[in-house]
Amino acid sequence: MSYVLAIFIVLAAGFGAAGVTLFVQKSVAAELRREHHEVGSTVFLQLGVIFAVLLAFVFSEAWTEYNEASAAIELEVSALHGAAIIAATLPAPAAKQILTREKAYLDSVTQSEWPIMAASRGEDIATDRKLQDLIQVVANLKLTDPSENAKKPEILSLLAQAHEQRAVRIYQAGSGIPGALWIVLISFELILVAFVVLSGLRYWTSAALVSGIFAASVSSILVVARLLDYPFEGALALPSTDFAVVIGKVTHLLGPIG
Repeated sequence: MSYVLAIFIVLAAGFGAAGVTLFVQKSVAAELRREHHEVGSTVFLQLGVIFAVLLAFVFSEAWTEYNEASAAIELEVSALHGAAIIAATLPAPAAKQILTREKAYLDSVTQSEWPIMAASRGEDIATDRKLQDLIQVVANLKLTDPSENAKKPEILSLLAQAHEQRAVRIYQAGSGIPGALWIVLISFELILVAFVVLSGLRYWTSAALVSGIFAASVSSILVVARLLDYPFEGALALPSTDFAVVIGKVTHLLGPIG
């Protein structure tokens, strides 16, 4: 969902509610609306509490998952950068073997996997294989110097951490609020807006303004929750900037090796 679509939904909800209110003000007698208001105000408060609790839960869940995806990116690139720094201290053939494969994985994440996560909320199998290949190369690495051989477990530990955080990132890419829950929220909003539209306000300008603001306010919260729901798509999509930065650092480490 883009910012343009998000703003359009909020404005459409506000103006739509205001328009319906104007129609009701002209079509339904004020006395009938007052009778509805006297009975409906209690029901409105009860439904409002239920809706507020449900909305708070959904928004909190979406915000938490968005932050978890962001944290997973930071931890993954941090582990990959640490592995590259240690690998650069190994003999040139081994260092080049590791850094070249790590750069290939990072390139694949930014160029292939990121668009796939945004489009289909899944992973790129070829990118996953590049990471597996990198881990296998380090695991099969033969080093004669004991001091250099001790660095292999450190690199493997960091790559295992990167693999774990990648799994979290992929999971968050496809994990969202169930559609049934969105239907319940939207239904609640429509019901509450209907209560506001049928309020017993005497002046049509006040009634239209109140219903429009109410509908737009609730819709804006729902729209923001939807923008946060899938962290790799839409206007608030998490960028691959951190991976691009690490690509530059790995390339810099490869420079002296040749």
